[in-house]
Amino acid sequence: MSLTPYFVICGLVCAFWMLVHSFLASRLDAYNLFMALMCSVFFAAGGDVLMASITQSETLGHLVVLSCAPSIIPFTWLYFVKLERPFKPGPIDFIWLVFPIALATAGITLVSLNGLSATDMLLERIHSRIMLFPDASYVGSEKTFYIWTVVVFRAVLVFESIVLVLYCLNLIRKKHFKFSDWVGFLFKGHKIRVLEIQMTLSLLVLLGFFVKVFLHIPFYRIHPVATVLLVLVMSAILFFFGLFALFGSKESISMDDVRSALRFNYSRENQSRVSEEVVMDMVDNLQGQSLTHVISHMVMQNEGEEKPAAGSPSLTSALFGNNQSWDEGTLVYRFQHLMQDELLFLRQGLTLQDVAERLDSNKTYISKMVNQTYGIGFPEVLNIMRVDYAQQYMNTHAEAAQEDIAKASGFQSASSFNSTFKRITGYTPKVWASRK
Repeated sequence: MSLTPYFVICGLVCAFWMLVHSFLASRLDAYNLFMALMCSVFFAAGGDVLMASITQSETLGHLVVLSCAPSIIPFTWLYFVKLERPFKPGPIDFIWLVFPIALATAGITLVSLNGLSATDMLLERIHSRIMLFPDASYVGSEKTFYIWTVVVFRAVLVFESIVLVLYCLNLIRKKHFKFSDWVGFLFKGHKIRVLEIQMTLSLLVLLGFFVKVFLHIPFYRIHPVATVLLVLVMSAILFFFGLFALFGSKESISMDDVRSALRFNYSRENQSRVSEEVVMDMVDNLQGQSLTHVISHMVMQNEGEEKPAAGSPSLTSALFGNNQSWDEGTLVYRFQHLMQDELLFLRQGLTLQDVAERLDSNKTYISKMVNQTYGIGFPEVLNIMRVDYAQQYMNTHAEAAQEDIAKASGFQSASSFNSTFKRITGYTPKVWASRK
């Protein structure tokens, strides 16, 4: 067996992360592309060795690499695009896959013409020499096999790599990636964009694959220490690539995020601190109704309490307090002042036009401002504030009828109050009151 078995280690690292992601990260946007990429790397890194070991034929192992290695760069490019922006790949985006399909088809056809045993001997001759183009000893279909499976194969990898590098250079320019980002991430606790991490690691992995493909088998036999070192470096890079892929839905991460990748990584002594960090990290991803829904459940968590714990945030503060402090005179500030301090939301039948007139603006502009600031529409902002007020009203008017609570809170009917209250808090008003 002339193939070196060490590269199987790289494949095993890919298999490990494919298993981990299938259990822990299957809801990520880039999950399918990550799995396709890891599968291609798995077969390109160690598929030749595994197939040759199982079938006792180096030709079949050679065909596996021929089919899978050219797929790595297309899947890497699609993975980058998915991390950069919302993106749904279409048929045209997989046009790159014509290269591995063409190479695999040509390889299988030529093996069928030459015969499996003859191709095994031919590969022995190819692996024993270091040259770019076939010499006079290769004739007929042997020369064609060499050109397609060695020369064209390498040319395709070079072409794809050039395209990917140009794409990465454009990303570096557009996103303002710089080396100092890595220094800040590793040593100063700063955040770094996930795309920047994965791009760097991917290019390092591709560099390792170039070494694997362009160095011939005799090199691995003569220099086993260098081979092992290359495999270990590639395996380490692949390991970190799989680790950081767990953060595919986040734009930027810090080392603290990496350390808390497994959310239950705490002891009894630091449980409170770690849990608080996790919650605050997740709050950044919540907006509007989602945040108020979570706050409502937190307030109701302890069933035996007569009232929420001191300092518990209300639904309105969860909605408005999740944003920065606005300067006086800005439209957002005046809107919040109008709604919170003047209690305009309690007026039944309040419309966006009414608010726009009070703010000397137009309803289209107000609607756009509300959506951009709070992540929800104006009617839902009204509903959240009214439900919050209803909760406070029920705290001080325990015996009030549901119709009275609805009218006091700005709702036009008890039925609309009941359905809205349940949708936002997760409980009907009666159940909410009884739990408290």
